[in-house]
Amino acid sequence: MLRQSRRISYQRTAGEIGALLLEASLIKTMHPLFNQKLRRSRQLCAWQLPASGPPVPELVFSTEINFSSSPRLYGLYSSRRSALLALQAIADLHKLCYGVLGREKLASGRGCFRAMLQQCAGACCGKESRESHDARLLAALEEVQVQCWPYPGAIGLVETFEDTQQVHVIHQWCYLGSANTVEAASKLQCTAPGFDADGYKILCKPLMTGRQEVILL
Repeated sequence: MLRQSRRISYQRTAGEIGALLLEASLIKTMHPLFNQKLRRSRQLCAWQLPASGPPVPELVFSTEINFSSSPRLYGLYSSRRSALLALQAIADLHKLCYGVLGREKLASGRGCFRAMLQQCAGACCGKESRESHDARLLAALEEVQVQCWPYPGAIGLVETFEDTQQVHVIHQWCYLGSANTVEAASKLQCTAPGFDADGYKILCKPLMTGRQEVILL
């Protein structure tokens, strides 16, 4: 990569958040050869629990529903396979039943194979209550819950370092650009093209903890 380089250019930002947002945005726009991880995922999916009834996770895709405003979403995955492996890992760690989770067909009146190996606590065969099983599932999923966009519209996230100030325009966890003043930021496009998993991962903690200055646009 270094042998192929001819010049190096840079853009100064007012802080780490701006740098991370700019990097993710440029990778999606320019598709550099050596940056694969932050490219936009066309198979972005998550687990969603039903509004009522038993909490059986259903795999949903960002092409079908708006991840920014849909409640009861858990985990962000780049493919169906990675989502299934993640749910399996949760089940293995907490001794949950694949059958009760809807990932395996159960025979009537019989427990699953993992219950015989004591890798499942037995919600499938009456060794534990369904309530106990579901409580462990909900506690495990809470750690990877996707937060809904907490604002009525676009915001300006203000970042300042020495003599540099930037207002990063964000809508529905999607980065729309930066400006040096609030007035200039308000003129940027304020409609998100779609949910951006990388933007969410960069912005969720700073916004939900309230440690960054935010202006409604």
